[in-house]
Amino acid sequence: MITNKISDQPLQKIALSCSGGGYRAASFHLGSMSYLNRHIYNGKPLLENVKLISTVSGGTITGVVYALHKQKGKSFRDIYHFLLDQLHTLDLVKGGIEKLNPGALWNNTHKHKNLINAFAEQYDDAFTKGATIADLDGLNSHLEAVVFNSTEFNNAIDFRFKNMGTGYSGNYYIPVGQDIAAEIKLSDVMASSACFPGGFEPLLWPDDFVHEQAPHISELKKNSKAPVGIMDGGIYDNQGIESILNYKSKNEIPYFDLIIISDVASPYMEPYKPFVETKKKGFNTLTLKEVKKKAETISKGISMGLLVCIALFALLPAIWQYPNNIGTGLSLGIAGVLLLLLIAKMMAVGAIKKKIAQMLHALEKKIPSFYFKKLSKLKIEELSVHRAQPLIMDRLNSLVTLLMDVFLKVVRRLNYYKLYNNNNFKYRRISNLIKELTEMDFNANVLRRQQDQAAAGKTPDFSIFNGTYNEVVGTAIKGVAESASSFGTTLWFTDDDKLSDMLDQLIATGQFTMCYNLIEYLEKLIYDKDSGYDGLDQQKKDNLQKLYSDCKEDWKQFKDDPMFMVKELG
Repeated sequence: MITNKISDQPLQKIALSCSGGGYRAASFHLGSMSYLNRHIYNGKPLLENVKLISTVSGGTITGVVYALHKQKGKSFRDIYHFLLDQLHTLDLVKGGIEKLNPGALWNNTHKHKNLINAFAEQYDDAFTKGATIADLDGLNSHLEAVVFNSTEFNNAIDFRFKNMGTGYSGNYYIPVGQDIAAEIKLSDVMASSACFPGGFEPLLWPDDFVHEQAPHISELKKNSKAPVGIMDGGIYDNQGIESILNYKSKNEIPYFDLIIISDVASPYMEPYKPFVETKKKGFNTLTLKEVKKKAETISKGISMGLLVCIALFALLPAIWQYPNNIGTGLSLGIAGVLLLLLIAKMMAVGAIKKKIAQMLHALEKKIPSFYFKKLSKLKIEELSVHRAQPLIMDRLNSLVTLLMDVFLKVVRRLNYYKLYNNNNFKYRRISNLIKELTEMDFNANVLRRQQDQAAAGKTPDFSIFNGTYNEVVGTAIKGVAESASSFGTTLWFTDDDKLSDMLDQLIATGQFTMCYNLIEYLEKLIYDKDSGYDGLDQQKKDNLQKLYSDCKEDWKQFKDDPMFMVKELG
């Protein structure tokens, strides 16, 4: 059944997805949620009409904290300031690396001692205080369900952590029953969802999820044949869209009146740049065989030098006929230390050669014999460094670009298509994108907005979208939006970021971008002749019109001072 009309209960059941993107995502989504909380719609804050939150990676930090604290009866203002303080002060990378030092406190000895588990311990200390999925049992807030998304490496699909009572966690191939899920720490959920490739190693399910109060997970570990690698949800779906579309998907009419996709991922990527060849002189003229030979010569020279020094210090006391004094002891002691150094050096070189041989052998086994036979025709050792560099670096660069950029952009588009190519959601979707109020994105979308207005059949008495970029957005918003959207995917704020109030700028960008998108959405509902707005009763029309009017007033304030809401919240 196709129903491309407005819901007959507009904005009463909202789904919110929070994309990945480190602290940039966590902060932007907090700002977006604070704007939804600002407006009273039909007697309560619009945020309290959000029934499902689906989060990924950095968005899971905000999603977990919000769901957990709402479960405890906290106000939005309390949650906002708690999360704001943690984001401002907690440098996860610094703390995680310090935890890996010998003798550093490691709270959960069941976990492998690695960086992602060090992060999980910090999440537990700072954000969740030992809470588990059981603490989300029987959600008593406005939320019906929460889904925190990660990716598993056995079947290359989503691995979901859900609140109790909404079906099993995991996925079809690796279902996680509710008795087991109840024991999963929310800090491990956050770590799994934000475990991005390259920066971290995978969490292992169920091994790294065992803790002192987890008898069912511990038993599962004993009976498991091999652990499963769990990593960042963004590998599979960086917006968490699929988890929303799957919720009560058997309904003929979409369950949600509105789906909001809050997204800090950029649709753009840097052009591929080939390796810039160095000049063929000096070291770069050497062949790999010559480099290897020089390394061996240096190694032998070091060994010979050590042998000479050993002999010198061992024979030096002979001049004095080895008297029993401090000079003899010191000389023989130095000779002994140098001998140990020589032995250690020889053992290290031997171990390195053995390891390299093992790695090459393992690599050889993974290369199909057909290709290996072809590659064997290339006389690699005869290549100069000048020629070998581009052969190696261009492949590495293209592989990194493929894994970290091309692949993620393709996945992003595919998941957006699931929502935007489905006519059922024509009047039930908003994309809230961190970059859309930058000058480049705004101008790129001018034609789309003009086409939408032309197709609407009605013209708003006043629309904030009529005009040039400077007229619509203005220089004040531009400065904040450009700064926030250029912030990298990190899990910390540097001293320079704090001096420039980057956290506040990210939150403000979430606020005014959500305001902008609500206005655009409401105009589409109210003025599009096919939306079904005319069929609503007068009270519902009045509610939508009031929200539209309030958002336009906010937009005027944002144009004057993009930080006004941040200041109001304190």
